[in-house]
Amino acid sequence: MKQAYQLAEQYHLKGNNCVESIVKTFNDCLDLQLPDIAIRMACGLGGGIGRSGCACGALTGSALIISALVGRLDPEEKPLPDVYQYTSEFHDRFKKHFGATCCRALNILSFGTPEYRKHCIKITATTADMLSDFLVEKGLMKQ
Repeated sequence: MKQAYQLAEQYHLKGNNCVESIVKTFNDCLDLQLPDIAIRMACGLGGGIGRSGCACGALTGSALIISALVGRLDPEEKPLPDVYQYTSEFHDRFKKHFGATCCRALNILSFGTPEYRKHCIKITATTADMLSDFLVEKGLMKQ
């Protein structure tokens, strides 16, 4: 969905990292009304978890949003496979589209350079678009 792409791009351009951009985009688009603490919790996942280059922040942010929609508060609520089916499927789509899930493999440019940031913004915005389509397809978001 073009709206999610543009909003994620705008958030990133304003200085938010990849995870913050995804979480804030879908907090807005879905009117999740996440508390500020949820945004703060996501912050450290940027740069592949604290700039370690591991799991892409756009992907982990997407998993957070999916979990906000289908997750559980208590183990009695639902079995984990009912949640994991969504996050696993989105992970696989992300990997198929981008060819990798690790930040350092997705963006081999030098961290902190304008070129790196530009590429990261494109990955983040594209992921927002993919997540939007995924959520609509799964009936978790209206078009």
